[in-house]
Amino acid sequence: MEGGPAGCPQVFVVDSQAPVTLMPSVVKRDFRKKKEYLLYLLVGLALLGVIIEAGFIYHLYKPPVAAQIPSPEKMIGHMKSPESNEIHPVQDKKLDYNKPAAFVQGGLRKNVDENGVMQWQTEGLGSFLHQVGYEDGRLLIQTEGFYYIHSKVYFSDSCSTFRHQVMWKTTRYREDTKLMQALRYSCVEGEPSGEKSADVGNSFLGGVFRLYKSDSVYVKVNESSLVRAGVQDNFFGVFMI
Repeated sequence: MEGGPAGCPQVFVVDSQAPVTLMPSVVKRDFRKKKEYLLYLLVGLALLGVIIEAGFIYHLYKPPVAAQIPSPEKMIGHMKSPESNEIHPVQDKKLDYNKPAAFVQGGLRKNVDENGVMQWQTEGLGSFLHQVGYEDGRLLIQTEGFYYIHSKVYFSDSCSTFRHQVMWKTTRYREDTKLMQALRYSCVEGEPSGEKSADVGNSFLGGVFRLYKSDSVYVKVNESSLVRAGVQDNFFGVFMI
């Protein structure tokens, strides 16, 4: 072995206990970056889900918007002119006040013909005819449609059956048709002798029926002698709905 400059041999010492220095791995660093990016992405998605869920809960429990309460002028069908404080009626085209209607009342004297058909007065307080005719106790229908028919009769009970009927006459049937009927039977014992005496009662009928042009409706009773007179006590009417 050749010697060194001083004539001494070169000695190479290897320390087996020295730590081995490794070069940083590029692959591990890239994996850490991807792991951090994935973590941020998951956190962001979680926050987005919380925000969306909060929005759904808010809309679910949000109280409904209160309907705008119309002003008193609109509620009574009036409005103010923008140029002045004057109130003018509002003309609502959806409302139709020109439908057929009639209301007739009994007189101060009971009036029932021989067939039990009640007669009415068409003039006076409360009575009127609008696009409906009247003849011999009958209301004559001039326009086809659905009508509410009503009748009230004030009568005396005298231990006999009292029958109150609303009848319909039409060309569709040969005989008159019974639309409504009420039966009443009452017998009251008087005092103190125990003799039977008369009582009073009211019978009211009302219902909706389809009537056709040229039809007629009327009120019929079986005991005309039991009907008590009275303008407000006995009446008969129809109106289109």
